[in-house]
Amino acid sequence: MTSPAMKKWSRGARTRELTRVLGRAGFERRGDEWILDTPELRWWVYLGTAKFDPHEHGLSVGATVLRDGHPLAGAMQAVSLTLRDLPGASRRVYRDTDEAGRDPLLMDVEALLIPLITRLPTIESVITMLLAGEITESTTSLSRPYQIAHAWKLAKAHDKYVLADRAVQMAEAARWTSQARWLLVELGMPVSGPVRENRGYSLVDRLVHRAYVRRFSPITDETRLPV
Repeated sequence: MTSPAMKKWSRGARTRELTRVLGRAGFERRGDEWILDTPELRWWVYLGTAKFDPHEHGLSVGATVLRDGHPLAGAMQAVSLTLRDLPGASRRVYRDTDEAGRDPLLMDVEALLIPLITRLPTIESVITMLLAGEITESTTSLSRPYQIAHAWKLAKAHDKYVLADRAVQMAEAARWTSQARWLLVELGMPVSGPVRENRGYSLVDRLVHRAYVRRFSPITDETRLPV
C-alpha cells in the first residue's frame, strides 16, 4: 500500500507531461519516441519500463547522424545514454511512487537533459562532450575508455581530425588498467604499451553494460560490449 506521503506517477501520466515539457523544447512526438532534429543530429528520447519491474521507469536518450535531413545509413550512434547517467541526476532509479512533491524524472529532464541537448546540436559538440567526460555516471570501470574510443571513432568517421588526435593523446596519457587498455586496443585505437591478454569481462561489467544499454532502450548498440 502506498504511504499517504508518497505520490504516484503512472507511465501514462509521465508520457503526457514529457510531451508537454519536451514539446516546449522543440521535440515532436513520433510513435513511442520524442524527436528533435538539428542540421546534423536527430535526438530521440524514449520512456521505458524496466523489464522485470513495472514500477521502475527510465529515459533512454540518443542521437543519430543526419545527412540532408535523413539518418545517415550505416552511421554509428553519436551518443547513447540514460537520464540517470547525467551528473546531478536526483535518482539512480525512477520509481512510479516517490515522496517528492514533483516528479523527479520530469524535474531532471527540465534541469539536466534539455539543457544538455540544447548545447549539443552538432557532431563536433557531441565529440567534445564525450572527451570532456561529462557523462561519467556509469559505475563500470570500462565506461571511460569506451567513451574516449567512441569519441575517436565518431571523429574519424566525420573528418574531425583534430578531435580524433586529441582522443588518441588522451588515451595514451591516461593511466589505464590492463583491461581498460585492452578494450581501447580492441576498439581499434592506436595506443601503445603492454596489453595483458584479456580474460573476459567481469560479471559486474557485463551486467552494468547490459543494464546501461538495454534496460530501457529500444535501440541496442551492439558495439558497446559483448554481453
